[in-house]
Amino acid sequence: MKKTGSEQDSPAEPFERARLLADVAKQRVRIAKEELKRARKRLKEAKREAKRARKHAAATRKVWKRARRSAKGTSAAKSARKAARKAARAKKTTKVVRAKVVRAKVVRAKVVRAKVVRAKVVRAAKKSAARTRRTVRVAVRRVRRVARRPAPRAVRAAAKTARITPATPSSSPPQPAAKLDTTPPSGGPASSEQVA
Repeated sequence: MKKTGSEQDSPAEPFERARLLADVAKQRVRIAKEELKRARKRLKEAKREAKRARKHAAATRKVWKRARRSAKGTSAAKSARKAARKAARAKKTTKVVRAKVVRAKVVRAKVVRAKVVRAKVVRAAKKSAARTRRTVRVAVRRVRRVARRPAPRAVRAAAKTARITPATPSSSPPQPAAKLDTTPPSGGPASSEQVA
């Protein structure tokens, strides 16, 4: 069987299509590379612009600083600043002085309280010592009075009788006197013994 013309050209179609696809891919790669180059250029330009802006900002800042320094250098500004500093110092010193005064008052009050308490304690101790001394004196006086006081009459009389009476005990009754024998003597020596 004989083949037609279309059937004869069919094997060449896939190669053609692959070639076309490769061309399209190449074009896309080229386009992407060009886009990348343009992006890099834009980035460089942006960096340059930022550098210029920083330089401009630094220059304007320098100008502003110079102007401020020149404004600070004037006498009115200096006097105003000095006055503000003096006011701040005065305020600080007044605060410190007030704090010191309050602290001194508190310390003084504590010292006064301590002195008052000490004086009270000393006073109480002195009073108690004086009371004890007084009681001791009173007791000593009483003892001396009792020692010096004369004995009662009954005691004195008993003492006197004790001095007068002989050494024999007072409790024994007094013995009667020996009676003389009136009988005539019978003999010499016996009569003398009887008389005795």
